[in-house]
Order: sequence, then structure tokens, then C-alpha cells
Amino acid sequence: MIYKDAAISAFVGTSSSSRTTNIHFSTQDIGTAKLTFKVVKDGVPLPLSAVTGKLVMVMTDGSKFIKNITIVDRLKGIAEYVLTSEEIKHYGKVQASLNLYYDNKQSLGVTQFTFQIDKDLIDSDIVPIAEYYIEDFETLRQSVEAIVADLQEKFKDLDNVETKAGSQEKADAVQTNLDTHTRDKSNPHGVTKSQIGLGNVDNVQQASKQDFDLHVSDASKHISSSERTKWNNGQTFRITAENGTQKYNLTQGSFYDSLKDVGTVSFYGTNAVTDNPSSSSLRGMQIVGQPGIGMGYAVDVNGNAWWFYYNSSHTKINWFPAESITGAQSKVDAHANRKDNPHAVTKAQVGLDKVDNVQQAPLTEFNAHNYNPIRHITQIEREKWNGGQLTKITNDVGGVAFAVNEGEDMLQAIVNRGRSMGTFYANGKAVNSPSSASTRGFYQMTSQSTDGKGMYGWVYAMDYRNNVFTNYYDGNSSGWTGWKQLDTSKNFENAIWQNVTLKNGAANGDRPFQYAKWGKLLLLRGQITAPREVVIGSIPSSMVPSNGAVVLASTIGITGICKLVVFGTGDLKLTGLMSNDNNAVTGYYMDVNPIPLD
Repeated sequence: MIYKDAAISAFVGTSSSSRTTNIHFSTQDIGTAKLTFKVVKDGVPLPLSAVTGKLVMVMTDGSKFIKNITIVDRLKGIAEYVLTSEEIKHYGKVQASLNLYYDNKQSLGVTQFTFQIDKDLIDSDIVPIAEYYIEDFETLRQSVEAIVADLQEKFKDLDNVETKAGSQEKADAVQTNLDTHTRDKSNPHGVTKSQIGLGNVDNVQQASKQDFDLHVSDASKHISSSERTKWNNGQTFRITAENGTQKYNLTQGSFYDSLKDVGTVSFYGTNAVTDNPSSSSLRGMQIVGQPGIGMGYAVDVNGNAWWFYYNSSHTKINWFPAESITGAQSKVDAHANRKDNPHAVTKAQVGLDKVDNVQQAPLTEFNAHNYNPIRHITQIEREKWNGGQLTKITNDVGGVAFAVNEGEDMLQAIVNRGRSMGTFYANGKAVNSPSSASTRGFYQMTSQSTDGKGMYGWVYAMDYRNNVFTNYYDGNSSGWTGWKQLDTSKNFENAIWQNVTLKNGAANGDRPFQYAKWGKLLLLRGQITAPREVVIGSIPSSMVPSNGAVVLASTIGITGICKLVVFGTGDLKLTGLMSNDNNAVTGYYMDVNPIPLD
């Protein structure tokens, strides 16, 4: 279908002034003049769930239309309306407004704007008839009674211009005509079906009441409200246990043998599992695209994280520390963007392949209902859904399960959801967020008791700057153990090494004496010859612990060790030499252990 598509960005805010747009339609744009609305609040799309949108249009000739809009994408806040053939004939400037009415009885005025309908040359003789929106017949009746009351008030003055008998005779005649008009049920005003909001209804024979009642009472073909609610809140394949905990609990064997043929699942394993990459127990989730090929992630009780993958040619799981954000994000995006129909529902599956083509109701309406896969199901589908997992980890369109807004506690929101697994989005200004930037991630909370006590779990979050964070929850002791940011080998490779300023006769050996800062660690390397008990060099005080530190350096020339004192000022001193022959010491290796900073 071809449309003249006019896009309108509707920003929900405190301003209510009307906007003048450059939108121009023609009176010949019949069925093609489309208004597309993108509703935005606080810089992000406003979801249009549980809401009805209404477009109000007041034409130049005084005509008024109130129509429901079509919601195209509820998550991205996109809706549209195509002007009818009657509406497009009302040329001139159009004043319009978009309003939202929520199921909880709240309403919201989104935007007011104007657009233009230009008269096409071929429509030079067009004279549109003014149309008005009337709620119901009661409103029309009240309007007529108001006119009659006004006439009666005016009749009081007729004694001043003629006899009372003449005035009464005329009033009686008016009343008689009004009574006759009121009792007239033959539509004296020529009201059309379009004027009462039924312009699209065809005057065709309906289905018989008996056939309709038989169909409505068919319990196998229709579903109940409780079934719809339960199935809409579930997913068919279980990736966790029925109570929301991990599906597989491993205390022996290998992850590869246990996970390679089971699909997308959550799992737990102790350090007794042979291919566990951690020295402690861990929990994780596997995502499978096809049999024999899978990938996933896991976090141990210390908050350390790994990702893994295997394919049909492998004989083991390949584990990698979680240091690549781009790869993980691409896999998540690929899953979230699936738009296919995995169940391939057909007419035969809903039990309608043997229906005869006989007219009882209009065939198009009968077929539209009879082949409606939303209201009709098969016994196979009912059994499959009843046997499926009923705990969702995303929303209905594949997005996050819930959001944490500014000022809300991110970690408490996860705990409040109890024993479950899911996805979330958190504003950068949320309480207990690991980053000042907005984050998205996964979480899993488990418990061995049905009342939720003794709950354990983890959360894995990524902000839009490609930083990765983990946190672990222990409900029996300290609660959340604190955020840990996952570091990468690239940070170490990019460490900047600088030469130490040597003093009091100290000199470099084959490798210069250098220092570098890596995260919250001070690194030293090199070889020197230097006297002891005096300051042999210095580095900036901002690069050392405020209270100083002491590490051991190995000797050159003979086996031995010597203390390297790092003062809080940045000065360095050698002291406390221990070797088999101190006179044989020719220098010192400064490749010492990393020194923690404050």
C-alpha cells in the first residue's frame, strides 16, 4: 500500500502549546494520507501498553472528528492514523490533538498541532457538509428539549403583540408539531450510519443465534481468561526448574557432558566438576542455537565471570574469562531481535481443516473468527503450554523484564523479585548502580527453601561504555558482596611504563628501572646497581600507597634477597640484605610483586 506518510514526534512534557507543522495533504489523497506519531518522554520512547489513543480533528468548516489511532509498536511508542475519504474532503487548516487513555482510567494530553488539506484542482466543485461528533441519542434529545424550552420562553412575550388566544393557539400548534416530531421513529433528520459511528458496518445477514451460541459454548475451541493469563506469562521451554532455581545441579562429571544436548538452560556446579574454570562453585546460563552448538556465561561465588562456547566438532567446553563485551552483546542482540514464527501455526492445528464453505454469517466475518489463532487453540498446544515454563525472563517483545528508574534501588529491586531469573535496565542515577551510565544485564536468584529465606544469586551488568560488572548475593550473611568491575588484558598491555629517577649513585643494569600504574596496583621492573640504606631513587607520590610499602627484591651475582622500602613520599630505599656472601652481590632485580594502592 502506498501512503503519504507524515511523521510527527510527540514529546510528552509540561508544554501544551500547539505546533504548526509543514504537513500538506490533498483532497485527492483518499486512503493514502497517513499521520505517524512517535511518542517520546524524557528522551526515550514512551511505551504504549494498556492504552487507547484518540485523535481529535477540528476542520476549517467546523466539522469535528474523534477517532481511535492504530498502535503499530507498543514498545517503541509508534502509532498511526489514515484519514478517511470523508475526512480528507474537508479542505483547509486542521487543528488536531493526540490524547492517551489508560486502562487504569488515567489520561494524558500528548500534543496539539495543525496541518493543511489543500483542495485539488479536480475537486473545484467540492462542498463538504459539516459533520459533528455526537456521543449518543440522549445528547440529541437534550439539545431538542433545550430548543423547545427556549421557544416556550419567547412565547411568553406574545401577549404584547397579539391576543392571548392567538398566542396560545400558535403555542399549541408548535407543541403539537413538537410532539409529532418527538414520536416520529422514521429518522426525520436523515441520520446516516456514518454519523453514529457505524460507517464500516455492512447490511448483511448475520449468523443464526443458535449457531452462534453453539460456537460460543465450545470449550475446546475457546480459552478461558485464566488460561490466557497463565500462557501469556509463560514460555514453553523450561530453562530453570519449576520453582525458578537452576535447572541442572552438578556435583560431579563435566559441564560438557551434562550441557551439550539439553538446549538453553541455567545450571550450577561445584568445584568437583572436572571442567569447572573456577576453584569454587559457580552458576550460569547456556544459550543453544542448534543441537551440539552452544555458548553462555557463568559467575562464581567470588563474583568472577567467564563466557564459554562449543560446537559440533568440539569434545569439550572452551572457557574464557569475561573480557570481551562486544561479542557477548552481539549474541544477546541476535536473540532479542528474532521476529520469526517458531511454532508455524496452521489452520489444521486449530481444528478447522474440514469446515464446509456454507453461508450462515457473512463468509469473510465467519472465516476471520474461525481461523483466528489468538482465540482458538489445539489440544496439543494446550498440553504444550500447560507443560511449559511459566516464569518469563524478558517482556512480551523480547526486551528487559523490568526497569529501575532514577532514585530507585537497583539491587533491592532484584531481591524483591524473589527466586527468579531475568533481565533488567537501570538508569545511571539509580541507587546502588555500578556505573554513572545506564546499564543492562541479567540476574539469577535461587533459594533452597520455599519461603525465599537463605536466598543466593548473582547479577551481571554492562553499561553503554562497554564496562562489565558483577555482584553476588548471600542472603544468610552479608547480602550483596559489592560490585566488581571485570578488567581486560588490554588494560595491562596499555600500561604506561616510566623510568625511575635514580639518586645517590644508583644506575640501571641491562634493563632500566621503571614503574607503571595498572588499576589500583603499582608495578616495578628492571635491574640496578645501588648502595643500601640511602634513597636510591624516587617516583611521584601519586603512584605509591599513602602509608608506603615493603617488598622483596632478588640479588644479582649470588642468590639472596633484599628489602625494597617504598615511602609514601615516593622515595625508594634498599635495606636488610640476606645472602650467602654479601660481597658477591653485584646488583638487584627490581621485578617485585605488584604493590596495592590505597
